[in-house]
Amino acid sequence: MEFSSLIVEKSNRIATVSLNRPDKLNALNDKLADELMRVADDLDGDDEVRAIILTGKGKSFSAGGDLEDFLKFDYTDKRAVLDSVRAYDLLILRLTRLKKPMVAAINGQAIGGGCCLSLCCDIRIAAEDALLWLPFIRLGLAAADMGASWLLPRIVGLGKANELLLTATSIRSREALEIGLVNRVVPSDQLMTEAESFAKKLAAGPPLGLAMTKAALFRSYSTDLESQLEYEAAVQSFCLGTEDFHEGLKCLLEKRAPNFKGK
Repeated sequence: MEFSSLIVEKSNRIATVSLNRPDKLNALNDKLADELMRVADDLDGDDEVRAIILTGKGKSFSAGGDLEDFLKFDYTDKRAVLDSVRAYDLLILRLTRLKKPMVAAINGQAIGGGCCLSLCCDIRIAAEDALLWLPFIRLGLAAADMGASWLLPRIVGLGKANELLLTATSIRSREALEIGLVNRVVPSDQLMTEAESFAKKLAAGPPLGLAMTKAALFRSYSTDLESQLEYEAAVQSFCLGTEDFHEGLKCLLEKRAPNFKGK
Protein backbone atom coordinates (compact mmCIF):
# COMPACT_ATOMS: atom_id res chain seq x y z
CA MET A 1 0.00 0.00 0.00
CA GLU A 2 1.43 3.34 -1.11
CA PHE A 3 1.26 6.54 0.95
CA SER A 4 2.43 10.08 0.25
CA SER A 5 2.11 11.52 3.77
CA LEU A 6 3.18 8.46 5.75
CA ILE A 7 6.11 6.09 5.86
CA VAL A 8 5.25 2.58 7.04
CA GLU A 9 8.05 0.18 7.92
CA LYS A 10 7.45 -3.37 9.10
CA SER A 11 10.09 -5.42 10.91
CA ASN A 12 10.12 -8.07 13.63
CA ARG A 13 6.29 -7.99 13.95
CA ILE A 14 6.37 -4.23 14.58
CA ALA A 15 4.99 -1.60 12.19
CA THR A 16 6.48 1.88 12.52
CA VAL A 17 4.15 4.53 11.12
CA SER A 18 5.86 7.89 10.61
CA LEU A 19 3.96 11.05 9.77
CA ASN A 20 5.91 12.31 6.78
CA ARG A 21 5.32 16.02 6.23
CA PRO A 22 8.50 17.26 7.95
CA ASP A 23 8.50 20.55 6.02
CA LYS A 24 5.09 21.27 7.62
CA LEU A 25 6.12 19.85 11.03
CA ASN A 26 3.80 16.93 10.21
CA ALA A 27 0.72 19.15 10.36
CA LEU A 28 -2.53 17.32 9.80
CA ASN A 29 -4.53 17.71 6.61
CA ASP A 30 -7.26 15.70 4.91
CA LYS A 31 -4.82 13.52 2.95
CA LEU A 32 -2.81 12.61 6.03
CA ALA A 33 -5.98 11.83 7.98
CA ASP A 34 -7.25 9.64 5.14
CA GLU A 35 -3.95 7.77 4.95
CA LEU A 36 -3.96 7.18 8.70
CA MET A 37 -7.44 5.66 8.37
CA ARG A 38 -6.22 3.40 5.56
CA VAL A 39 -3.08 2.31 7.39
CA ALA A 40 -5.12 1.48 10.51
CA ASP A 41 -7.26 -0.90 8.44
CA ASP A 42 -4.19 -2.38 6.78
CA LEU A 43 -2.32 -3.02 10.04
CA ASP A 44 -5.32 -4.46 11.84
CA GLY A 45 -5.68 -6.96 9.01
CA ASP A 46 -1.99 -7.90 8.90
CA ASP A 47 -1.39 -10.99 11.03
CA GLU A 48 2.37 -10.42 10.84
CA VAL A 49 2.05 -7.13 12.74
CA ARG A 50 1.72 -7.46 16.50
CA ALA A 51 2.48 -3.88 17.66
CA ILE A 52 2.60 -0.38 16.17
CA ILE A 53 4.80 2.66 16.76
CA LEU A 54 3.45 6.08 15.76
CA THR A 55 5.96 8.91 15.37
CA GLY A 56 6.84 11.89 13.19
CA LYS A 57 9.66 12.43 10.71
CA GLY A 58 11.92 15.38 11.29
CA LYS A 59 11.74 17.74 14.25
CA SER A 60 8.09 17.31 15.21
CA PHE A 61 5.60 14.60 16.12
CA SER A 62 2.81 16.79 14.72
CA ALA A 63 2.16 20.51 14.99
CA GLY A 64 -1.61 20.05 14.70
CA GLY A 65 -3.87 21.27 11.92
CA ASP A 66 -2.32 22.69 8.77
CA LEU A 67 -2.72 26.47 8.96
CA GLU A 68 -2.88 26.77 5.17
CA ASP A 69 -6.01 24.62 5.18
CA PHE A 70 -7.56 26.76 7.91
CA LEU A 71 -6.97 29.96 5.95
CA LYS A 72 -8.52 28.78 2.69
CA PHE A 73 -11.54 26.96 4.16
CA ASP A 74 -15.04 28.34 3.48
CA TYR A 75 -16.49 28.69 6.98
CA THR A 76 -19.81 29.98 5.66
CA ASP A 77 -20.58 26.47 4.44
CA LYS A 78 -21.77 25.07 7.77
CA ARG A 79 -22.37 21.59 6.43
CA ALA A 80 -18.85 21.37 5.01
CA VAL A 81 -17.41 22.57 8.33
CA LEU A 82 -19.32 19.91 10.25
CA ASP A 83 -18.31 17.18 7.80
CA SER A 84 -14.66 18.22 8.08
CA VAL A 85 -14.71 18.10 11.88
CA ARG A 86 -16.46 14.74 11.86
CA ALA A 87 -13.85 13.27 9.49
CA TYR A 88 -11.16 13.85 12.10
CA ASP A 89 -13.45 12.48 14.81
CA LEU A 90 -13.79 9.27 12.77
CA LEU A 91 -9.99 9.07 12.62
CA ILE A 92 -9.73 9.31 16.41
CA LEU A 93 -12.40 6.64 16.81
CA ARG A 94 -10.61 4.34 14.38
CA LEU A 95 -7.23 4.72 16.07
CA THR A 96 -8.63 4.09 19.56
CA ARG A 97 -10.26 0.91 18.24
CA LEU A 98 -7.10 -0.59 16.80
CA LYS A 99 -6.76 -4.21 17.85
CA LYS A 100 -2.98 -3.95 17.95
CA PRO A 101 -1.27 -2.06 20.82
CA MET A 102 0.20 1.25 19.71
CA VAL A 103 3.13 3.19 21.17
CA ALA A 104 3.52 6.91 20.53
CA ALA A 105 7.14 8.03 20.16
CA ILE A 106 6.72 11.76 20.73
CA ASN A 107 9.52 13.81 19.22
CA GLY A 108 9.48 17.61 19.32
CA GLN A 109 6.04 19.20 19.21
CA ALA A 110 2.76 17.41 19.76
CA ILE A 111 0.29 20.27 19.40
CA GLY A 112 -3.49 20.37 19.05
CA GLY A 113 -4.62 17.51 16.84
CA GLY A 114 -1.10 16.12 16.97
CA CYS A 115 -1.36 15.82 20.73
CA CYS A 116 -4.76 14.17 20.29
CA LEU A 117 -3.16 11.54 18.05
CA SER A 118 -0.79 10.67 20.88
CA LEU A 119 -3.75 10.35 23.28
CA CYS A 120 -5.12 7.58 21.04
CA CYS A 121 -2.03 5.47 21.70
CA ASP A 122 -1.85 2.91 24.49
CA ILE A 123 1.64 3.94 25.59
CA ARG A 124 3.31 7.33 25.18
CA ILE A 125 7.09 7.74 25.27
CA ALA A 126 8.41 11.29 24.96
CA ALA A 127 11.79 12.73 24.11
CA GLU A 128 13.27 15.05 26.72
CA ASP A 129 12.69 18.05 24.47
CA ALA A 130 9.09 17.17 23.59
CA LEU A 131 6.33 19.75 24.01
CA LEU A 132 2.66 18.78 24.43
CA TRP A 133 0.03 21.45 23.96
CA LEU A 134 -3.72 21.63 23.36
CA PRO A 135 -4.10 25.33 22.40
CA PHE A 136 -7.68 25.30 21.07
CA ILE A 137 -8.83 27.97 23.57
CA ARG A 138 -6.06 30.30 22.35
CA LEU A 139 -7.65 30.18 18.90
CA GLY A 140 -11.12 30.99 20.17
CA LEU A 141 -12.22 27.38 19.79
CA ALA A 142 -13.70 24.88 22.21
CA ALA A 143 -11.04 22.62 23.68
CA ALA A 144 -13.38 19.74 22.94
CA ASP A 145 -11.89 18.49 19.69
CA MET A 146 -10.59 15.21 18.29
CA GLY A 147 -11.50 13.38 21.49
CA ALA A 148 -9.48 15.62 23.82
CA SER A 149 -12.36 16.22 26.24
CA TRP A 150 -12.92 12.44 26.55
CA LEU A 151 -9.43 10.99 26.36
CA LEU A 152 -7.43 13.52 28.39
CA PRO A 153 -9.41 13.34 31.69
CA ARG A 154 -9.19 9.56 31.58
CA ILE A 155 -5.42 9.76 31.31
CA VAL A 156 -4.54 12.60 33.71
CA GLY A 157 -7.77 13.08 35.72
CA LEU A 158 -10.47 15.72 35.42
CA GLY A 159 -8.72 18.43 37.43
CA LYS A 160 -5.53 18.38 35.39
CA ALA A 161 -7.49 18.07 32.15
CA ASN A 162 -9.43 21.19 33.12
CA GLU A 163 -6.19 23.06 33.69
CA LEU A 164 -4.57 22.00 30.43
CA LEU A 165 -7.64 22.54 28.26
CA LEU A 166 -9.20 25.65 29.81
CA THR A 167 -5.92 27.57 30.13
CA ALA A 168 -4.28 26.13 27.00
CA THR A 169 -1.12 25.51 29.01
CA SER A 170 1.74 23.80 27.20
CA ILE A 171 3.90 21.35 29.13
CA ARG A 172 7.29 19.80 28.64
CA SER A 173 7.88 16.09 28.77
CA ARG A 174 9.06 15.93 32.40
CA GLU A 175 5.87 17.55 33.66
CA ALA A 176 3.87 15.34 31.31
CA LEU A 177 5.52 12.35 32.99
CA GLU A 178 4.68 13.65 36.46
CA ILE A 179 0.96 13.93 35.66
CA GLY A 180 0.79 10.62 33.80
CA LEU A 181 0.29 12.11 30.34
CA VAL A 182 3.31 10.13 29.11
CA ASN A 183 4.66 6.84 30.40
CA ARG A 184 8.36 7.49 29.96
CA VAL A 185 10.80 10.26 29.05
CA VAL A 186 14.11 9.50 27.39
CA PRO A 187 16.92 11.46 25.71
CA SER A 188 16.00 12.44 22.15
CA ASP A 189 18.60 10.18 20.59
CA GLN A 190 17.17 7.18 22.47
CA LEU A 191 13.50 7.79 21.67
CA MET A 192 13.05 5.25 18.88
CA THR A 193 15.23 2.67 20.62
CA GLU A 194 13.03 2.89 23.71
CA ALA A 195 9.83 2.82 21.65
CA GLU A 196 11.03 -0.22 19.74
CA SER A 197 12.02 -1.97 22.98
CA PHE A 198 8.55 -1.39 24.39
CA ALA A 199 6.89 -2.44 21.13
CA LYS A 200 8.90 -5.69 21.14
CA LYS A 201 7.48 -6.55 24.57
CA LEU A 202 3.97 -5.92 23.29
CA ALA A 203 4.59 -7.84 20.07
CA ALA A 204 5.64 -10.88 22.12
CA GLY A 205 2.28 -10.96 23.88
CA PRO A 206 -0.82 -12.96 22.88
CA PRO A 207 -2.57 -11.08 20.03
CA LEU A 208 -6.08 -12.13 21.07
CA GLY A 209 -5.45 -11.36 24.73
CA LEU A 210 -4.01 -7.95 23.91
CA ALA A 211 -6.87 -7.05 21.56
CA MET A 212 -9.49 -8.09 24.10
CA THR A 213 -7.74 -6.25 26.90
CA LYS A 214 -7.69 -3.07 24.81
CA ALA A 215 -11.38 -3.49 23.99
CA ALA A 216 -12.26 -4.13 27.63
CA LEU A 217 -10.39 -1.05 28.84
CA PHE A 218 -12.04 1.15 26.22
CA ARG A 219 -15.47 -0.28 27.04
CA SER A 220 -14.97 0.29 30.78
CA TYR A 221 -15.23 4.05 30.29
CA SER A 222 -18.92 3.85 29.44
CA THR A 223 -20.36 0.99 31.49
CA ASP A 224 -20.98 -0.09 35.09
CA LEU A 225 -19.02 -2.69 37.05
CA GLU A 226 -21.65 -5.43 36.74
CA SER A 227 -21.77 -5.10 32.95
CA GLN A 228 -18.01 -4.97 32.76
CA LEU A 229 -17.68 -8.15 34.81
CA GLU A 230 -20.04 -9.91 32.41
CA TYR A 231 -17.97 -8.69 29.48
CA GLU A 232 -14.75 -9.84 31.14
CA ALA A 233 -16.26 -13.26 31.78
CA ALA A 234 -17.21 -13.59 28.12
CA VAL A 235 -13.80 -12.64 26.74
CA GLN A 236 -11.86 -14.62 29.34
CA SER A 237 -13.88 -17.77 28.73
CA PHE A 238 -13.08 -17.36 25.04
CA CYS A 239 -9.36 -16.92 25.74
CA LEU A 240 -9.32 -20.00 27.97
CA GLY A 241 -10.19 -22.04 24.88
CA THR A 242 -7.37 -20.70 22.71
CA GLU A 243 -4.07 -22.30 21.75
CA ASP A 244 -2.29 -19.27 23.16
CA PHE A 245 -3.60 -19.97 26.66
CA HIS A 246 -2.32 -23.54 26.56
CA GLU A 247 1.01 -22.27 25.19
CA GLY A 248 1.17 -19.85 28.10
CA LEU A 249 0.60 -22.66 30.59
CA LYS A 250 3.22 -24.86 28.96
CA CYS A 251 5.84 -22.12 28.93
CA LEU A 252 5.39 -21.57 32.66
CA LEU A 253 5.95 -25.26 33.35
CA GLU A 254 8.84 -25.53 30.91
CA LYS A 255 10.35 -22.19 32.05
CA ARG A 256 10.69 -20.74 28.56
CA ALA A 257 9.38 -17.75 26.65
CA PRO A 258 5.97 -18.31 25.04
CA ASN A 259 5.42 -18.39 21.29
CA PHE A 260 1.94 -16.95 20.88
CA LYS A 261 0.26 -17.39 17.50
CA GLY A 262 -3.00 -15.51 17.88
CA LYS A 263 -5.06 -18.71 17.83
